[in-house]
Amino acid sequence: MSTFLKALGCTLFSAFFIYSSYGYAEPLKIRVGHGSAAEEPLWTMKAAPEVTPHQGKSYELEYTLFRGTDKRFQAFEAGELDVAVGSAHSVMMAAAQGVKFKVIASLSREGGENGFATQYMALEDSPIKSIADLKGKTIGINGARSSSEIWARLALAKNGLNPMRDVKWVALPFPSQGEAVRAGKLDVGAFPQPFAAFEEERGGMRTVFTSTDGIGRQEDLMLLLVKEDFARDHPQILRDFLSDLVAATHFYVNSPEQSHQKLIDAKFVNIPLDLSLKMRKYEHPMDARVDEESLREMVGTLREFGYIDGELDLKSVVDMSYLPE
Repeated sequence: MSTFLKALGCTLFSAFFIYSSYGYAEPLKIRVGHGSAAEEPLWTMKAAPEVTPHQGKSYELEYTLFRGTDKRFQAFEAGELDVAVGSAHSVMMAAAQGVKFKVIASLSREGGENGFATQYMALEDSPIKSIADLKGKTIGINGARSSSEIWARLALAKNGLNPMRDVKWVALPFPSQGEAVRAGKLDVGAFPQPFAAFEEERGGMRTVFTSTDGIGRQEDLMLLLVKEDFARDHPQILRDFLSDLVAATHFYVNSPEQSHQKLIDAKFVNIPLDLSLKMRKYEHPMDARVDEESLREMVGTLREFGYIDGELDLKSVVDMSYLPE
């Protein structure tokens, strides 16, 4: 055999080996830390993998539920997660404290003209009729310095109450707050969806105020962040993952009956289909892009509360380059 044919044969074999290795390599496991509210597009990726063409090929997902953002961040910082969901307030505070990550997508938005706003609810027969009546009362939140606490603090301050002295804060998982209010352990609880819809359906509770009373605008609610070394080492896999996230968002928004049933079957949502379909929804950005203007305003609010010191350069935190164009 000539030297040329030998060289050609080696080249073809190498090319075949590389192609085969790429085509049949084991999918990379992405460890995902998530919560229990307002993350439907991400949950849909697990509940309906058939709408995510790259899942099972270039990557696979390993989900871990954390009831509070604080525990999620502890696991994230410890290197136990590659990707995590965080409330926008918590994410901005973590970035200001020097935690290293990139915000790569938005899963949901709070409030606005068409979107759901978190409800702060009391018993129907409670003497609490307005924010002014909250002095000396106990308010439920899902974690220290969480979005649910910050919206309530803003609402209290706007109505002449001191959030530090005039109320007591109790941290409980969202799924537990309804029973806590009904048992008298909380005077007011914080209810994102689907927990607000569930309590409204049960009856006996009413809304005292909403997050909009605190922020007065729409803002990003749940953000998706990634470890910097994961993004650096696996850029194409991250693009595949986010491309699938956008596909899952479209499926969730455009095929509600199918997608909601999938989430119920996968036990991400624990309410009947008819209630899930009729409840007021968060806005989910169809392109998963982050609203940077709302984040700038949020950082200003956090600075006013003393939660952030100095400047925070969003350009060093937000990176939407992995999203599909």
